[in-house]
Amino acid sequence: MTPVREKFPTGLARGHLAWTIATASLALLVLLGTLSAGIVYSRQQSRAHILSSFELRGTSSATFVSEFLMQQATREQQTAQRFLSGERVSSEQFRLVVSAFGSNAAVLLDSSGRLLDIVPSDPSLLGHPLASRYTHLETAEHGQPAISNVVASAARATPVTAIAVPFATARGRRVFSTAYNADNSALGRFVQHTVPNQPHEVILVDGDEHVIAASPATTASTLAQADPGLARAATHASHGSVAGAHTPTTFAETPVPGTSWKLLIAVPNSRMYASIAGWTQWIPWLVLVLVSILGTLLVALFARSLADRARLTLLSTKLEQIARTDSLTGLLNRRALGEHLARAAAHARRRDEPLSLMMIDLDRFKETNDEFGHKAGDQVLCAFAGCLSDALRADDIYGRWGGDEFLVALPATDSDSAQRAAARLRSCAQALELGEIGLPNGIPFSIGVATSTETTPAELVREADSVLYEAKADGHRDMQPSRRHH
Repeated sequence: MTPVREKFPTGLARGHLAWTIATASLALLVLLGTLSAGIVYSRQQSRAHILSSFELRGTSSATFVSEFLMQQATREQQTAQRFLSGERVSSEQFRLVVSAFGSNAAVLLDSSGRLLDIVPSDPSLLGHPLASRYTHLETAEHGQPAISNVVASAARATPVTAIAVPFATARGRRVFSTAYNADNSALGRFVQHTVPNQPHEVILVDGDEHVIAASPATTASTLAQADPGLARAATHASHGSVAGAHTPTTFAETPVPGTSWKLLIAVPNSRMYASIAGWTQWIPWLVLVLVSILGTLLVALFARSLADRARLTLLSTKLEQIARTDSLTGLLNRRALGEHLARAAAHARRRDEPLSLMMIDLDRFKETNDEFGHKAGDQVLCAFAGCLSDALRADDIYGRWGGDEFLVALPATDSDSAQRAAARLRSCAQALELGEIGLPNGIPFSIGVATSTETTPAELVREADSVLYEAKADGHRDMQPSRRHH
């Protein structure tokens, strides 16, 4: 006899194998994508850290320049107060004070801004108002120390930067201002050691972008002359790339606190990011290749178990939802209501708060079903469920207790508040327009209300149910709050 082949199991096995391979491939792609993204993110973080350190160096350097200038201003003010506050100050004494600060140009002004003395000496300027010619001298005349931009010195008209300080005397406020060459040696040495990266470009400029000091040294007088590309980049942002540079370059511009000066630092990217360039950048990718090989094997082995676990998890979630939700109205079912009610009762006992319970039974529900069919009955149940959602608070617990019965738990609610909640619910139910199924005046219902702080959930349900039974037996539907409090 010719053997009969079982085609169905073979086809099923092939389909399952294809599904397993597809799942394994997808998992592997996700894994490799995650690792690749991690490598890219890590490199971006490293670059961001290097850039942040670069910008922080600019900030700390600018702060150091500011502190140096402020300390210099403080020393000048203290020295002037001590040696230049007399009624008369000799030229020899003034020159001695100026030389003590290593300055080759200085002025001393009286309280009216007129020149008392000047270095280098120029007798033709004595007694003339000088403060109005220089912004930093005017600022000092008003009582505030000031750092100038690059200005022309009063005696020789050479480019200098000046520190002007006010100080009090018996004849009023005076101003002492020392000037230094624009390439001040102290600032020049500091600029040279601002960043260790070589090559680099560090330029200290004033508010008008005149060069005060630079590394490497330059004969240019303005930033635009020293580095046009850096000047253009700095007009649009405080940090970023220098467009048009011979090699990709990153710069940072930081204002010097207390002055109009700015410190600019520019370093080629090849030097700034040297620690994450070269062969070291390929190590993570080599590791990724090894992980890919191992991952291919592991994903293939565990694909089926992972897929089964996912299906079981999804099924468990759906079953839990089904077990706790009424499929028709979408409200909590009796099981879920019992759990919530137990927690609400325990909470009420701990805090000694009232807990009210409403047991609701829809009137004429059987007649509606018999006359208009079960579809009309379902419509009534869903419409009343909507009323519960509209009339009750977000913290209230409500659901379908069974058939045409609904249960509502009102935490932290006394009997009077429960009656008002029932009234809201009755108003909502009466406003429903269901004339097509014989309910032109809304949905009628009977209600039993019980309030307690100490009874068990089961006792509270029995009490509300008993009040509901009495209300239906009496043949009316007014609210029947329980008068028995525990």
